[in-house]
Amino acid sequence: MRAESVQAFFPAAEPDEAAGTITESHPAVTAGRPLSPTASSEFALGVIAALYDAALDENLWPRALEQLMEHTGSQAASFWVLDPADPSKLSTFVCRNFDRKTIAEYLGGMASLDPTVRYLIANPSARIVHDGMLGDGGDDITRSYLDWHERNVETRFRLVGQSNPAPELQAGVALHRARSAGPYEPGEIERFAVLHGHLNRALAIGARLGSLACVQQLNADLLNRSNAAVVLLDSQGRIAFLNSAAEELKSRDDGVQLCAQGIRLKNEGESAQLQRLVDQAIGRLGREGRASCEVMRASRSSGRRPYGIRVMSVSRSPATLALFRPAVCVLITDPDRPTGPAVPHLQKLFNMTGAEARLAVRLANGESLRTAAQLLGITYGTARTRLAQLFEKTSTRSQSALVRLLLTLTPRP
Repeated sequence: MRAESVQAFFPAAEPDEAAGTITESHPAVTAGRPLSPTASSEFALGVIAALYDAALDENLWPRALEQLMEHTGSQAASFWVLDPADPSKLSTFVCRNFDRKTIAEYLGGMASLDPTVRYLIANPSARIVHDGMLGDGGDDITRSYLDWHERNVETRFRLVGQSNPAPELQAGVALHRARSAGPYEPGEIERFAVLHGHLNRALAIGARLGSLACVQQLNADLLNRSNAAVVLLDSQGRIAFLNSAAEELKSRDDGVQLCAQGIRLKNEGESAQLQRLVDQAIGRLGREGRASCEVMRASRSSGRRPYGIRVMSVSRSPATLALFRPAVCVLITDPDRPTGPAVPHLQKLFNMTGAEARLAVRLANGESLRTAAQLLGITYGTARTRLAQLFEKTSTRSQSALVRLLLTLTPRP
């Protein structure tokens, strides 16, 4: 679930293909929905399946809410998540049968006055919450909310199922009925409690998968920041993942071929050597259960300096149902690819001038002082003066110490 998203969905609404918006023409709550619960066990199973589907894909919540409304004789419904940083706010709100203006006002400040929301905040472990649990509403805050509610919303009764899918995370669904439909009776609340058990499990699964997706995205972002080409292979030696540097390497076609079947080198002898290292990494992992690491060099069609290649087995065993099962990690480094820190980073870290930082980057990328001066269009004497300034600002005493420091700081993104 995306904690920052706030969405509202409406009945009888069709996408506006030209503008990508939703149009509507109805009052705050449509009162014409059937009020009698559907007793069919087959339909109940469909509602349960819809809850699990929606927990895995938040775009399916409108459908799940529609089925809940039909099953419980409700005229409106919502899926909500309280903001962990500010529980009085709803970080996620997906609803059916409320109009835009009402929802905008509710999320804009009225939610914090809502007695049901305040009850949920005060009772995070409460599972089923209904109107009879909220007291007489005699306090000023509740009266202010009820006055607004009476003017803007046609529902009168509410039934809420709350879940704690993760520590300090409150989420759930709320069902709403118009005054004419009457309150939720004890038997209806009991039936809803059965559905709530499935809702609780579905949201726990959704929260865990959502967290794993965030970690996966973070890992992918970090891999894409690497200057080295990262290639993950499965147990058959086939490519399972390429980072952005590997995609760039693939497009250059300079001695290395990356295809679905694996990695091939233009030099046949080197390609055979690489395949042996990959086979050894896969076999050693299966036999010894521990990671291995081997290295080699690979020549390039362009005649530029050879690539450095490191082949490592991935030691962690994947989950039984995992679709992504990397077995070998191959790192390919290009000695001609810049690896030093970025100029803006050096300026911020050491208060370098732009000219000083550009010289520092050249040195960190392996250029001599004289070559760097020529490429920067400055004299050798000016380069020596700036080098002395770099020593002072970085508290180093030699060019080699300066380069070591620069390479351990902020790698180029």
